[in-house]
Amino acid sequence: MLINCFSNDTLSLERKARTGVAGNDPEEWKKSYTATKEGQLYVEPSYIFGCLRAASFHTKSGRGSIQAKFSATLQVLTEKILFNRYIPKLNEFLECSQEDPVYLDVRSVKNPATKGRNVRYRVAMSTGWETEFELQWDNTIISSGQVEQVLLDAGSLIGLADGRSIGFGRFEVVSLEVLETKNAKTASA
Repeated sequence: MLINCFSNDTLSLERKARTGVAGNDPEEWKKSYTATKEGQLYVEPSYIFGCLRAASFHTKSGRGSIQAKFSATLQVLTEKILFNRYIPKLNEFLECSQEDPVYLDVRSVKNPATKGRNVRYRVAMSTGWETEFELQWDNTIISSGQVEQVLLDAGSLIGLADGRSIGFGRFEVVSLEVLETKNAKTASA
């Protein structure tokens, strides 16, 4: 899974010493991930929402999909989606070895505006990453079975975080617990 978060440092108005050239900055990864003070990697709830919203397109309802209704009722209750991976101490150097739990992914990407190629340096997590989060939805509009199908589709068809269009971030739902609440259901996935 590739992590590439937008941060306030990205648009800083302060002048800083350059660490690379336009389209190739080997230090860009240091500003493009989120981690706790202890170094545990996480993403914002919007990553889960976006992943599930995209997956809900594949769950049919009549002639269309449940996407509009699902998006209208879905809430991600977890404030930080924590992973079982930690950034190395002092975040000074990451290896490019995919055998490491957290590594530096370096690859060429196409800039859609210019059609040119740039080099991207992103924090990546190797296979075996885990996370859990809580969702809430209105069970009078979307059933538990539909939510379960959306979660399964999200893992097998969509993926989480950056590089989803090239197959990164795919996951398997290991457990799903549905908790009953008044006029809504909460799931822990």
